[in-house]
Amino acid sequence: MENYYLLSGKNSPQVPSASAPKATKLDHELIPELDGKNEIPFELNLVKLSVGKNGLIENDTLAILNELWLDYLPNSLAWPLMSEGLKNIFNDFLTGNEGIDWLIANVNGGNKRKKYYVPRFNKQLDVLDIDNTLFVENTDHVIRPCFSLSKIKNLTVFHKPTNDDLCKITPGLYINEALKKAIQKEKLTGMVFSKTRVSI
Repeated sequence: MENYYLLSGKNSPQVPSASAPKATKLDHELIPELDGKNEIPFELNLVKLSVGKNGLIENDTLAILNELWLDYLPNSLAWPLMSEGLKNIFNDFLTGNEGIDWLIANVNGGNKRKKYYVPRFNKQLDVLDIDNTLFVENTDHVIRPCFSLSKIKNLTVFHKPTNDDLCKITPGLYINEALKKAIQKEKLTGMVFSKTRVSI
């Protein structure tokens, strides 16, 4: 059976991060405002993010970072922010059943401006093995998903179901093994893969 993986950002003591303007709404408040749009209506700026004694420290000094433009770029919205190269690999593998389109995000840093892309699901995907998924008691909030192979076998990328708009733009992207191998072959940066539970 093919393996499936949660795609997430790589933990590091200090990383470049794309920061939204200070007055920006929270990520879940922005999602409905982006309906019908193909570009995020503000620019993000690169900062250096590091871990301090009391939490994360944001700093404008980028010079000491080895690499600014990660393919999977951390950001203040906790959205999957992807380089054009990573987006193109995703597009090469999508089956068309995922219902994904892309939002453009403009990111400024180190005297450059680059386009990044955020995948957006335009439909709720039915992917869970309900009997083997762990939920918060008496709710449909997923704690630990278990995906049904029969439901995901025709998907390259999918999300955990939610009862709101959060599934449209989610940090929780799950991908199949073929896409994972293609990303690794191209040596794209900034992400790790954690095997997820799938039932036959």
